[in-house]
Amino acid sequence: MGLDEDRILIEQVLSGQARAFEEIIRKYQKPIFYFVQRMLKRQEDSDEVTQKTFVQAYLHLSKFRFESSLKTWLTKIAINLAKSYLRKSKRSFFELGDHLADVRSEEAFGRSEKDQEKTWLRESLEELPPMQKQVIELRIYDELSFKEISSIVGSREGSCKVNFHHGMKKLKEVFQKRRNREE
Repeated sequence: MGLDEDRILIEQVLSGQARAFEEIIRKYQKPIFYFVQRMLKRQEDSDEVTQKTFVQAYLHLSKFRFESSLKTWLTKIAINLAKSYLRKSKRSFFELGDHLADVRSEEAFGRSEKDQEKTWLRESLEELPPMQKQVIELRIYDELSFKEISSIVGSREGSCKVNFHHGMKKLKEVFQKRRNREE
């Protein structure tokens, strides 16, 4: 139903019904924002890139060919804009920046063991090579198929599976080391 619903909305937008694009935004704004936020960390940056993603999508909607899902296409636009944003702002693609400061301040006030493990997991994820981190995030957080991921990152589906497998293996090792150090 989702693909058919997206097709109908796109056709409505292309026929001049701008309100249909508002439906697309309502449907995909949160997932795109959360995806971008994992890359950029700062809410202001994420808001800006998310907004630009939908502007670009609106301007180029006539080029959408239904070869992938609308969510995959929007995510691909978002990733390209986020990478460009990071290059322009001279920040590393996977910089922790303000995010680490937030984690440190949370730790200063004390947190539950489960919260601590979430922090260790986020920190462990940051230690992965960029492609492994990106594939894991798209697969786990965004629940995309390897086919969709391959389209977004511009790599073969098999390569994405390999990156996921090796990334998960390394993530488990790094997480366990971090846990053992802290206990």
